[in-house]
Amino acid sequence: MNLQSILCAFKWSGLSVVSILLLAGCAQTQSSSAATTQPFPPATPRAVVRVSERIFPAVVRLDVAQVIYADGKRTLRRGIGSGVIIDPQGHILTNYHVAGRAAEIYVTLFNKERIPAKLIGDDHWTDLAVVQMDMEAIRQRHISFNYAEMGESDTLVTGQDVMAIGTPFGLARTMTLGIVSNTERTFYPDKMSIDEYETGEFANWIQMDTPINPGNSGGPLVDLNGKIVGINTRGGGQNLNFAVPIDTAREVAREILQTATAGEKGHVNRSDLGIDLKPLQDLETYYDIDINRGVLINSVDRGSPAEKAGVRTQDILLQINGRPINVRFPEEIAPARQRIADLPIGSTVSLLIKRGEQMLTLSAVTEKLEGAVGEEMELQTWGLSVRDVTRPYANEHLLEDDKGVVVTTLTPGYPAAKAELAAGDVIRAIDNQPVNDLGDLMKLYQQSQANRQERILLTLQRGRGLRTALLRVTPPASQPATKAIEQSE
Repeated sequence: MNLQSILCAFKWSGLSVVSILLLAGCAQTQSSSAATTQPFPPATPRAVVRVSERIFPAVVRLDVAQVIYADGKRTLRRGIGSGVIIDPQGHILTNYHVAGRAAEIYVTLFNKERIPAKLIGDDHWTDLAVVQMDMEAIRQRHISFNYAEMGESDTLVTGQDVMAIGTPFGLARTMTLGIVSNTERTFYPDKMSIDEYETGEFANWIQMDTPINPGNSGGPLVDLNGKIVGINTRGGGQNLNFAVPIDTAREVAREILQTATAGEKGHVNRSDLGIDLKPLQDLETYYDIDINRGVLINSVDRGSPAEKAGVRTQDILLQINGRPINVRFPEEIAPARQRIADLPIGSTVSLLIKRGEQMLTLSAVTEKLEGAVGEEMELQTWGLSVRDVTRPYANEHLLEDDKGVVVTTLTPGYPAAKAELAAGDVIRAIDNQPVNDLGDLMKLYQQSQANRQERILLTLQRGRGLRTALLRVTPPASQPATKAIEQSE
């Protein structure tokens, strides 16, 4: 009896994790010569073992302390996730929700060595981040490591065998075996987020039935050639698990590395027109357009480039810079958003619009894309944390403009809480001096600290109305410690 027959005989024993993972090859009875004619390798026991031997040394565990704001203070949230080394320079690709906003990172390698690392850059829009190991520590300790090869995700097909590798629950490297269930999964019109940060808007997901658990996030999804085809991102239960396509991850990592400097983490630059798009499926007759032609402008942000150009809600966008744009199905929304994001920031864009019976050509100047969550800081003596008001935030919360800063959290027993400030209040002025952004607020805050000012008058916007609040600054002798929050990604 050969190895494959033995594994098949134990299919239902449930005693060995390795056996279960290898069982996917039981149905593969073709000879090795026949397998070479397949468009992708089958998951035979030999192939699974070969891939695991190749990929495991490149997979790492990440212990991360992320910066968050809670109870009015800057604090750290500790978590565990996975990552994969992608080059000889020790760069690691992982998820934003694992390592984004990280203040402290430690990497555990395949040989169990623990190495400090740093965040090179992150991108919440695609839930990706790039980390780099401390290469000086690597050299001093004479540690060697492997890196994995990126494949192509646009060649994946439904039914293809894939393996998800990572460190679930902080355990040593594990793998699970399954198939690609869908290559263009979209959650439109739902909005995905990570701690209020938008995500998943510029690429569809790979859906697979390959099981992933907390701690698997950031690990590689690999094909049976041993190449990375995705970055595991989330598990939805009931065999609904998702990965970021490696074609997307490759470009994000490239731009993060290009934009990273000694004083600033890397990022991805994207353009924005301030429009929300909607598929035209089932709306063609109502808007009197040809099938597969155009995309519906579902909404236009106030103060956006599109509004300034004269674009209106329910316009049909037919062309961008002379190139047709067609969105009939939800799966086509992410590529259309990406096409706008790829435009040069600050460039003049020609938009061909259908409005009723009219055909209009409008010009808009793109702006840098920004998310709803602005930069955040703590005002320790006052007992609150605040964020910049961004244009997306202002539109979402029906604010008149994007001036001011929004209160996010409060410290119980401190002046802001005693003055009955609430999360969501927008600080418009301090002692009758306007607060346009976080820079203005921090300057006024620091002045009040330097002057030992005991009473500060705040002008707040709450809902559609304005109110005032008087802070009486008598800080307690000691401040309660904030405990770090433990979690697995």
